[in-house]
Amino acid sequence: MKSVTGNNQYLKELNQAAILALIRQKERLSRKELSNLTGLSPTACGSITRQLIQDGFLHETGQGESTGGRKPVMLEIKPNSYYAAGFDIGMEELQMVVADITGKILYQKNLEYTLGISVEKAINLVYEELSVIVGKLGLKWEKFLGCGLSIPGLVDRGTNQVIMAPNLSWNHVDLKAKAAEILKMPVYIENEAMCSAICENWIGKCKSIDNFVVINVESGIGAGIFIGGSIYRGFSGSAGEIGHLIVQDNGRLCGCGNHGCLETYASTRYMLLEVNNRLNNGYSSRVISKSESPVKWDRLLDAAARGDPLCSEVLHQAAKFLGYTVAFLINTLNPEAIILGKSFTQYAPLVMDTLTRTVKEKALNYPASRVRIMTSDFGMNSSALGAAMIPIRKIFGK
Repeated sequence: MKSVTGNNQYLKELNQAAILALIRQKERLSRKELSNLTGLSPTACGSITRQLIQDGFLHETGQGESTGGRKPVMLEIKPNSYYAAGFDIGMEELQMVVADITGKILYQKNLEYTLGISVEKAINLVYEELSVIVGKLGLKWEKFLGCGLSIPGLVDRGTNQVIMAPNLSWNHVDLKAKAAEILKMPVYIENEAMCSAICENWIGKCKSIDNFVVINVESGIGAGIFIGGSIYRGFSGSAGEIGHLIVQDNGRLCGCGNHGCLETYASTRYMLLEVNNRLNNGYSSRVISKSESPVKWDRLLDAAARGDPLCSEVLHQAAKFLGYTVAFLINTLNPEAIILGKSFTQYAPLVMDTLTRTVKEKALNYPASRVRIMTSDFGMNSSALGAAMIPIRKIFGK
């Protein structure tokens, strides 16, 4: 009897998720429409939707058009009924988001800290900030579906451990268990580029695209990949570590121990390093004085936007190397879209022509002519948003 009960419960949850997913996709549906679309009997649909209304996931929103007889009562996902939190833990900044079950963003904030952060400090900071948000918005803890944590590193899907996050100096950390103990809610750990891909898939430019790649440019560079409408992680979960593709033989030393990795030519960290090295070695800038060294990222962008040759050259050189990688991804994965995100969105207008020209030169003509290369609309918040979407997606069977 236990196995039968278990199977019945599984089928119930499966049908609930299918109904919620359909209503989310169509925005509003009647019970009859749900019965027709799912193949479930009207009685079964009535029972499931009644339970979902009772649990607060759905609500009735007026009447639809009649096809003969009484007008049907329409159902929608109920806004502000359940919530999820997302945190993107970076080298120098914590990005945080709270969204409701519809994906509507209720709160977002960025918090800067000194370079690097310990596991314990990160978890405590997440709890403190989430407590402030809950109090400020008047939310109830029990209405949280969970919390997603975005990490710039490799996550083991079997154990949910952070195998390595070099930019944070984290190795083999059971972040999920530590965070769940303090937050008292389900916790989900995911790579930051994959979180950005989830964001684009759920609420962004790739909602109707099954095959796409998101590339995030920050102090490191990573990619989140969707193939056939599903996340692609590879055999051991390291798919998307494009920052360590070799773009220059015997090139610059990378933190991974290799030479000539993409990160050493196209990440924000190495762009800043290149500008500062040039200034310290006799190069001149029309906008930046030598007394300003070391130059910060915002200052580099400002100088490039004002036409400074030194800063512009560094950005264009980085865009060219990134273009090599985009061409490689087009040739190997044949995606419908490539989304460029995070810090790249801050200087995209200055270098997009260089990147697309490089792609056109290096990629196979046919797939390159069909791919859409776009920038993300979410800027630096895409990973935190994607992290928040993880527990929400679970309700819809994803």
